[in-house]
Amino acid sequence: MEQHIDILVDPYIEGGNVIYPSFPISLQPGMIIGIYTDVSKIHTLMQWFMKRDHTFTYFRESALYERLTVREHIRFYLKLFKRPTNEVEDLLKIFSLTDQRNIRISKLSTSEKQRLKLLGTYLQEVSLLVLEEPFQNIDEFSKQNVQQILKTLTKRQKSIILLSNNLEDLMIASTAIHRLDGAGLHTLDVKAEELEQTPPPQLENSPIRIDKIPTKKNDKIILFNPPEIDYIESVEGIVSVNVAGEAYPCTLSLNELEQKLTPFGFFRSHRSYIVNLQKVREIITWTRNSYSLALNSTDKTIVPLSKNKLADLKEILGI
Repeated sequence: MEQHIDILVDPYIEGGNVIYPSFPISLQPGMIIGIYTDVSKIHTLMQWFMKRDHTFTYFRESALYERLTVREHIRFYLKLFKRPTNEVEDLLKIFSLTDQRNIRISKLSTSEKQRLKLLGTYLQEVSLLVLEEPFQNIDEFSKQNVQQILKTLTKRQKSIILLSNNLEDLMIASTAIHRLDGAGLHTLDVKAEELEQTPPPQLENSPIRIDKIPTKKNDKIILFNPPEIDYIESVEGIVSVNVAGEAYPCTLSLNELEQKLTPFGFFRSHRSYIVNLQKVREIITWTRNSYSLALNSTDKTIVPLSKNKLADLKEILGI
């Protein structure tokens, strides 16, 4: 039987500054703990857990063998883990990829690829699994599938830590949620958080606020939650919402989108660009009058930053 896990995470110190102090984590077998923090701290924690014994770390941006079919990929992993290859059909069902069994991985959707990336996690025999952003930028069906996979792992007495900068994603599957900041790890009262975020009752005939950004692709209307969006650009009057490396046309103007998204941490970095500040990894200075923002996205996107916007951005970020 798996044992109770007690972990003491090392402090993260950079340039003499304590980014976060040492903190303990205690997990029971079959428990899922969510840690809500920013992208930089998530990266540091993943590197720390990667060096820990009896722990498997799932990196969201890990590579797949794109030339293989889904079935071939699963067979390869079964051989790698010395498991019988007759498990292929069961795993196809578990990951909801039965219909895609003979499709090359390069042809899968982003959500289907993210589900398949969890195969290595599912086959691990270690007691602790640490996952980076398992629900980020995947469709609702995939979120339900990933949630079911995590439940199956907990039934096998695995202890799981989920790291995310999206509180809503952590609420999908976590047994308990904690926030990590410069003062350490703090337990979040999720019910209290939900109450704080619940809008007051609407009066009769009052307008309903919908915090979704509508886009259109292949004759389908696709609605995105603001945290899913990396950036928005306007090229020759055509506005595109960029999510996980894909561009989705939008009928709203940049000015309209700026008004809707500013409360969610978006910033008008350039006359033609709006960027999600949660996705910004680096401010790049090219010349005295030329700046850009590097995003923490799958395609390592660079977004222009106007000189006259630099001061506003620094004020927002407190730098």
